[in-house]
Formats: sequence, structure tokens, C-alpha cells
Amino acid sequence: MRPIRIRLDDLPGYLFWLALVLLAVLGAATVPVGDEAPPVVITVESARGNQTLDGFGATHIPLVGISGDHLDPELRARAIQAVYGEVRLNTGNLAVGIFEAPRGTIRLGEKQANDDGDPFHFNWDGFNFVISDVLKQKLIDPARRFGFDDFYLGLEINVRWGSKWLKPIRNKDYIRYLDECAEQVLAAQIHWRDAYGIVPRYTQLFNEPTSGNSELDPGSIREIIDIIKRTGDRARKEGFADVKFVVPGEETEAISLRVAEAILADPDARQYVGAITYHSYPYGSTYSLIANILNTSGRGRPDPEKVAIRNRLRDLGKRYGKPVWMTEVSHGGVPALSFEGLLGRAIHIHDELVYADAAAYFAMNNLRDTVPLYGHAVSLDPFADEGDVAIVDIPARKVFITGMGYALGHYARWIKRGAVRIDATSSDPLVLVTAFRDDREKRLVIVLINNEGHPSRLVVALRGLTSNVPLVFKGEQSTPQAAWAPVGPFVPDAASYTAITVPAKSVTTIAVNL
Repeated sequence: MRPIRIRLDDLPGYLFWLALVLLAVLGAATVPVGDEAPPVVITVESARGNQTLDGFGATHIPLVGISGDHLDPELRARAIQAVYGEVRLNTGNLAVGIFEAPRGTIRLGEKQANDDGDPFHFNWDGFNFVISDVLKQKLIDPARRFGFDDFYLGLEINVRWGSKWLKPIRNKDYIRYLDECAEQVLAAQIHWRDAYGIVPRYTQLFNEPTSGNSELDPGSIREIIDIIKRTGDRARKEGFADVKFVVPGEETEAISLRVAEAILADPDARQYVGAITYHSYPYGSTYSLIANILNTSGRGRPDPEKVAIRNRLRDLGKRYGKPVWMTEVSHGGVPALSFEGLLGRAIHIHDELVYADAAAYFAMNNLRDTVPLYGHAVSLDPFADEGDVAIVDIPARKVFITGMGYALGHYARWIKRGAVRIDATSSDPLVLVTAFRDDREKRLVIVLINNEGHPSRLVVALRGLTSNVPLVFKGEQSTPQAAWAPVGPFVPDAASYTAITVPAKSVTTIAVNL
């Protein structure tokens, strides 16, 4: 049967929807159909833009310890290829770790100490940037050829275990404490600028400062605001004119919202905010545990409380013109390589992008390895739970992309920084859709998640789409049988719609150049 050629944009009101149903029944015969259920109508409004994407990332660690590099050159190259060449992470914080310790020591935790008693004097013999050097040489340099260039420094103020000497200073002299915090951050920024010629556009000041890890032990919102202002002012005086911080990164969405509202209400602190960040915890909560994701959004019933919090984060970002980022989640309660992890995290990404207008989504860590098997870390099995992007099995000499990594790749492999999420809807609550327009790359990307227990016939209406070239879709698809299996190329049935059948329990990305 020949496809019916209709310009859907020319049809008003109910005729538009009637045409979609007819096209699904008559025009979709060119696509293999496995189930005769009613077609699902996907509508993509290419002219209706939402947030601009910053990208997809994680906390980036080098897998180098006191005993040396965990990976030989060949294995490291394959690990870098997997995370930055295949999944294509483009952003995230560099785990700089402890660096206020005597120059030359490798036992930074044991030797951590104030550089000197004057927070306005840098005693460079009291700073140790061995972890920074390792990150630059072992991670950034080899990953940059894959486009990993929008990283930022994780310089978290931490009085619990990172800079324990700060706590007694805070108890005795709060103003000096603020100046010591600022000095510590500035020392690292200056080192990265002068030693490597790198000035990232953002700096991370906190990681769960008053909740979860409680790294300010106990800390307060007032203290967070004071540190932001004191450090921002000091950075400007030291020549960092465009200093911006990503804050607050608390354990939960609700706590992050409360802290962010207070920060942004203070104009002196607000000027230094580059992004509003939050984590999706505690463990076992809706978006931390994969089973909960699959039983809520995966069944077409997103958690209304979690959606409401994300809407408030979205609205806060819009009010002050700040992007919103989800910057940590893990411990989903399923094996790292499971398809459940892939499907659950793909749904999670969808929900953060749609309900919070999140401009960035992060996994836990870029890499894990099997060194814990030899007694060097807390967790004995990196494959037992999910959250990281890739795992290096050192004895087997293999690198595995995880379910989280494959889920991220359905977005990160196709969507570049600067792309805009556009409106997209589905007539079936079990078929989720997000769509993106990249004007620089001249590309439209659609990510489809089928939570139905059967194949779903989709008719994708492309409204407001203009192109100067013939449209040809291609993409990739993940099922329990295979991840990132190629899809297409295929030509749409008409200029304003295309039909496709997606398997049960699958994630499909399709893209078309415009």
C-alpha cells in the first residue's frame, strides 16, 4: 500500500488527530507490525522549546591509588574509549580530592593540614596537587579527543574528612574560617589555571553539605551562603572574573530546593550561582531504587510528590535564569549490567528532563574497577549494584558499559550541549517520549521508551518541522537481548509524520538531519 501524503500542519483541530489515526492504520503497513493494538500517537512540536541542554556526566575519578595506576595503558585506553568515546559523557565534576597537605606526600588523608595560619597567603609548599596532576594526565588528556571538555572542579568544602582542621577554626573564628575556605578553593583554581592553562566555567563548592554526607558537619544554610559569597568575592579579586559555582547538591530534591531558594534569594550569593544542583536520594526512594522507577513512571504513574518537587526546581531555575542539574544517583538495587538498570535509568533521565527541565543528568562515577576484590575499598563487587557508567574487570581485562551507561548513551550519543528539549507527547502513558532540536548540528532527536509488555506501533507526528534536505532517520535500540542495536536508516512516510514499531520493554533513539 502506498503511504498517504498529507501535510499534517495544514489540518486544524480534530482533523489533525483523525488524520493521525488514519495514517497509523493505513500508512504504517510499511513497518513490521507485531501486535494489533491501537497505534500510539507521538506528537513532536519542533517549534516549542524548553531548556537548553548542558549535557550528561558523572563524578570523574582517575582509578589511580596510593599503589599506583590500577590500569595498564591498554586497559586505560579501552576504559576511556568506553566512557567518553562510546557513552560520550561531556561534563561532570573532577574529583580533585584532598589537596591542602604538604607537597610531596602521597598520604593526603593522613597528612591533611592548613598551609599556614594566614588565609590571605598561599604557602604553596602546603598544597599538594598530585590528584590534580593524575586527573590531567590520566583522564582529561586522553578523553579530550572524544569531546570531554566541559568538566569542572569538584573542590568541595568538607570538614568531616577532607579538611578536618577547618572545624576547630570555625568554632573559634567564623570569619577566618570563611577566608580559609575561600583560600582553599582559590589555591586549586590558580593551580589549574597556571599549571595546565585550564579555567573551567564552573566550580563545585559542596557535596551534600548539610544532608546525606553532611560534609559541613553539621553546617547551615547561612554558612553555605556565606561561603559562596566569600569565595566568589575572593575569586574575583584573584582574577577569576566569571566565577560561577554549582550549588547546593544536597542529598534529596526537597532539601536541595530549600537551600537553593535561600541562596538565590540573596543577591550577593546569587551572582555567583552557575547552576542549581540536586541528588535523587535517599537510598530506596522513588528515583534511587530501580524497582520504584519501574513501578511508578514505568507503569504510567509517576510519583506526584516527586514530580511536584521537580516542577518547583524547574520554576526556581526559570525565575532566576539558572539551569537545573541532577548530579548524583546510585544504588538502584539491581546488578550493574542488568537491562532493568538500563530501562529504569532511561525512564529516570526522561523524568528529570521533563519534570525538572533538567539541563544535565549525571551518573554516580565515570568508572569503577575490580581493585576492591583485592581489599582496597569498601564494596567487594562493583557489578552487584548500579550507578556508575563503566566497570573495568582487571583480572578478565574487560571493560563493561553498565545499564546506566547504556541509558545515558541513548541521550548523550545523539544530543550535544546546546540542543533544546522540545515539546513531545504520547497518547499512551506507558510509551514515554522526549525530543530535542539541535540547531547547530541541524538535527532532531527523539528518545522513545516503551514500557508496554508488547510491541507498540507508533505514529510520530512532526509538527512545525522544516528541512532543506530529504529526511532520513537512523538510530539505535536497546532491549533485553541487545543494547544500542542499529535502527534504520529509514525514510519517513511523509514530510510531517513517520511510523515505527518498537519492541516491548525497549528504549529507542531516532534522529534525523534537517
